[in-house]
Amino acid sequence: MRVMVLSHGHPDLGAGGAERAAYSLFQALKTDPTVEKAVFVARAEHDAIGHSAFFGSFRGRPDEILAAPPPVDGLTFQSQNYDLLKQLIQELIRHVQPDVVHIHHFIYWGLDIFELFREAGVRVIFTFHEYAAICAHFGQMIKTNGRLCYAASPAECSGCFPSISAGKFFVRESILKQFFGNVDMFVSPSAFLKDRYVAWGLPAERIAVIENIMDQDVLRKVRSLSDRKVLRVEGDRRLTLAYFGQINPYKGVDVLLEACASLPKRTRKRIEVRIHGENKHFRDTDFGRKVDRLLEETRGVVRMMGAYRNQEVLDLMRGSDWIIIPSIWWENSPIVIQEARMAGRPIIYADIGGMAEKADPRVDLPFSAGSPGALADVIRYLVEAEAQGDNAVLSAHVESRLTSDAENYRRHMTLYLGEASEPVKRRQLAS
Repeated sequence: MRVMVLSHGHPDLGAGGAERAAYSLFQALKTDPTVEKAVFVARAEHDAIGHSAFFGSFRGRPDEILAAPPPVDGLTFQSQNYDLLKQLIQELIRHVQPDVVHIHHFIYWGLDIFELFREAGVRVIFTFHEYAAICAHFGQMIKTNGRLCYAASPAECSGCFPSISAGKFFVRESILKQFFGNVDMFVSPSAFLKDRYVAWGLPAERIAVIENIMDQDVLRKVRSLSDRKVLRVEGDRRLTLAYFGQINPYKGVDVLLEACASLPKRTRKRIEVRIHGENKHFRDTDFGRKVDRLLEETRGVVRMMGAYRNQEVLDLMRGSDWIIIPSIWWENSPIVIQEARMAGRPIIYADIGGMAEKADPRVDLPFSAGSPGALADVIRYLVEAEAQGDNAVLSAHVESRLTSDAENYRRHMTLYLGEASEPVKRRQLAS
């Protein structure tokens, strides 16, 4: 079997969760002796490719391809140059000859790719990473007034975007559902996200709930540890809370900073908050200025640690006591939760979406999403009660995450070999 994994970006060029999940799957496919060929294709700008051509290999790796598809309509996600996109997809198919294409995002590529691969006889698998098909507000299902959106409709979407009529949103939804008809099977990393898409109108039987594959380098590091029991950070020191991820308006970093700013001095003296991530895309925005102001207010409590590599995440997490996930949107299945599991660290999480679904009430602590006061209460409780997660439960999570990753990979392979495995059969007959 030959598999193409197609992503909207390369994780080494932009470390979002969806890019990392797609690349981790590609890593696993490369080590599988039953897979004849695995190729990772990532959308990139021409300057990342290094020349004006539409294709290039990433760092000279022949199985990692960078591609520059034409622009996409911001509302309907249809390609603005269908003929050029068709030419690019046909070239990829000729080069890779895939039996299966596993698409991890259609933004930047365009919905048309589903139809183009299907027409070429390639089995199409698509993983949802958020709600881009349902929500025109960056796929976050947060209304433009900042409130959570519980269900979408053309009229309600028009309420968020008054310049776009409900009729246009109806057409948008119809176009998306029409192109989704070319997908053989959908993958949802959380039951919560699946339920949202079923409520939107997709058949439940076409959506398999499968957790994302983890970074293979991180998994190898966990397996190589001679003692995978939870290690506590010892010594007379501050309680260390850590945030990992992108710094943008939806990840709740400002909620975390506001919570820290509201803590009494006696509590602030007993904690250290480390923020691991970058903010380069929002530095010159209202959000960036808000973060800068809050960082000044929390000087001596909060430390900006900068960007980090996937290979470093376990060591960084094991140097902390708790991992905080303060997102204000319906997260699907944050990779940071899975990483915290492998590091043996409990989480403090906003109690909505995939975060609540993935949490373990035996060791993890929730707070009301978007509420700095509620998060401050949890932090105060941790300091005053000197609370810690149960070591036995956390150690069991480390072991079970290794086992579950193998099962998640097996379930992906089952989808690839599903009822529509005719391309494999045809190519075998031809040879």
